[in-house]
This record gives sequence, structure tokens and C-alpha cells, in this order.
Amino acid sequence: MTTMPGGSPIDAETGVIFDVKHFAVHDGPGIRTTIFLKGCPLRCAWCHSPESQSLRPEIAHNPDQCIDCEACVEACPNGAQTLGPDKILRDLCTRCGSCAEACYAGALTLYGRRATVEELIEEVGKDRLLYETSGGGVTISGGEPTVQPRFASALLKTLKREGYHTALDTCGQVEWKTLEKILVDVDLVLYDLKHINPVSHEKTTGVPNWIILSNLRRISKLDKPLVIRVPVIPGFNDSPDDFRVMGKFLGELGGIDTVELLPYHNLGSPKYAALGREYSLHQIQSPKPDKLKELGSLLESRGLKVIIEG
Repeated sequence: MTTMPGGSPIDAETGVIFDVKHFAVHDGPGIRTTIFLKGCPLRCAWCHSPESQSLRPEIAHNPDQCIDCEACVEACPNGAQTLGPDKILRDLCTRCGSCAEACYAGALTLYGRRATVEELIEEVGKDRLLYETSGGGVTISGGEPTVQPRFASALLKTLKREGYHTALDTCGQVEWKTLEKILVDVDLVLYDLKHINPVSHEKTTGVPNWIILSNLRRISKLDKPLVIRVPVIPGFNDSPDDFRVMGKFLGELGGIDTVELLPYHNLGSPKYAALGREYSLHQIQSPKPDKLKELGSLLESRGLKVIIEG
């Protein structure tokens, strides 16, 4: 059983999520609901959802929304809220969420809440008709869903029992025996591949990619629809040489339906400041369309179908 910092258990029926997105159209076929589980073993420098990384709940502060009403100061049982420049004394904060609940101006947000399989099934059921008419379903994403393996597995199993098409968005940084059990109830795998070189991968994500590539080899042999998702990050993985090596690896694997190229953007950078963190890629610009086409053509030369997302 996984345990959250603070001692709260995460079991097969209860997990920690940070969002549920309805009407999602980029996380698999048709109109979908995407459930975002909290926690990730990677620390990608460009991550647009830093609130997804830690398994525990987190408080974010948006100073532009703050009206200095002191409601949060009065609500905090630990004296972690102030009107000073730091706003949140994070070493005192227990992430109970009392401040966010009291903040009617919307300046404070609690990322991370406990959710049960039952309540999430009820939530996705609201859109069943949309799934049926569009060929959609439910995608489990993160963070990294396999950080909460028992919960992810129970949720997917129940979704399949209820007749939903299921997709799993994973970075693959997990023991195969754990991933294999989860994949039993997955109809489509969305597999994130950050870099083909293990040294470069570790430099910017915090871990090498040996496990990720090994798991990808295994998944490609499972006869499941498989989409590879590659974020294109200038200065990190956008060299033609990187893509030639990646194309050779993926082309020789087989079993891949599509490769999606996801151009870098910095839309998530304000979240870092809101969470009291530094964002290191402010100077990076989104890759140009011509660059994306060039990289895509290198993969297509290996017989891969490539989609460049907007």
C-alpha cells in the first residue's frame, strides 16, 4: 500500500488526483474525460503541470487574485499564511487546504484531493453519451498514473467493466510487473518518450531512460494500439541526430500506430511561481513549424506515421 506524506494510505479504492478534464480531445480518440493522478517519478524541466509531480497536496498562490482580505491568515491553523512578500511560509504549511477553502477571491488553490473509484465512475458517467456518439472514452493520466498502481488498476478495471474505452498516458518509468498488471484493462497506450539518449534523458528529467525503453519494447509486442508522444524541447531533444536515432529505434520496434510531436510551450511557467518554485526555461522559445516538419520527416523516413500537434 502506498502512503502519502503525512501517513494517509492510498489503496485500491482511494487515490489522489489533481484534476478531471471533461471534453478532452487530445488524449485519445473521440471526446474523452481525462483523470489526472498526482505523483511522478520524473522532474522534467519543461513540465507544464508542476502541480502533478508531488504525490502530496500542494497550495498555489496567485498574487494577481489576492485582495489582502486576511481570510487565509485567519483560517490557517499553523500560522503559515502571511501578508508578507513570501505569502506562504511553506515550512509551516501542512497542506490542509483551509486557506484555499476560505479564499473567496480565488488566489489560493489546493492541488490534490482524495478521490474514490466510485465517485470517479459517477463523474465520467455524466459524459457517457458523448463517448458513445464520438467514439471516445476515459484516459488516465498524470503526473504518472503508475505512481498509484493499485488505484490506477482498480479504476481502469471498473471503467472496463462499465463498458468504457480506456487509455493510459504513461512515461513508462515503472517496474514492468507493475505496468503489466495495469495494462490488462487498457485499450490504448499513450507513451511519453522524452529523449532516446539515456545521459541526456537523465540530465533534464532526473532519471535515465533504460526502464522506459525496456517497457516500450515490451508494450510494442502486446498487440495494443500504441501512440508515442514526444515533446520537442529546443536545445534538449530537437537535433536531427537525436531524431534519426529515435526514428531507427521506433521503426525497428513495430507495433506503433502514431508518433505525436508536441511542441514546447511555457504556458505552465506561472504555476512554478505560484507553488514557490523556480522555472528554468524562460529563455526557451517554441520550435518553429519548419523545424517540427523537418524532425517529423526524419521519423516518417522510418515508416512511422507522424502527427504534429498545434
